Amino acid sequence: MMKPDGIAYRLLYTIVRVALFFWHPVFRVTGRENIPAGACVICGNHIGMADPLWTIFALREKRFFRIMAKEQLLEVPLLGRLLRWIGLIGVKRGENDVHAVREALKTLKAGDKLLLYPEGTRARHGRLEGKTGAVLLAQRAECPLLPVYIQRRRRPFSPLHLVIGQPYTVSFPQRRATAEELRTATDALMDTIYALGEGIG
Repeated sequence: MMKPDGIAYRLLYTIVRVALFFWHPVFRVTGRENIPAGACVICGNHIGMADPLWTIFALREKRFFRIMAKEQLLEVPLLGRLLRWIGLIGVKRGENDVHAVREALKTLKAGDKLLLYPEGTRARHGRLEGKTGAVLLAQRAECPLLPVYIQRRRRPFSPLHLVIGQPYTVSFPQRRATAEELRTATDALMDTIYALGEGIG
């Protein structure tokens, strides 16, 4: 699959950043020094549709990292073609999507980064329970989790703040974690994500 590397990536990056500049002209990022080289599962809270774009701007990778999102986005005219082009991994909600999991693991084992939102949808009215997929992927790919927090309270033309936390790895007594262990590790991940937002809203 062709991906927007090089000139195409930089052009698309610039166009989108300029467009979003008019919505939040000041974008503050804390913790860029925490970004690990190579593969990691980037996990954040999710408020708005542009959150993945802000995360791309925050990490300043030289090419697009893969993003996991609901499969329905790939069916939207024009937008779906663009999302396929940049390598979005569509996930079937409410199902054990083996294809999406395999594609995510393939991405991580190739040394690339993967972004997903453990809450599974936008949490507009407060924190939601995280799904265990992020922890499971990180454990199977033997790569770290990278927690990020994006400011919840937003007004047009106001500053926007994103915080990047410390990467960390998960491990379990047995090679295959139990459902209870995955739940505990996921709750801890969500605690870590939201703790990054203390004081910024």
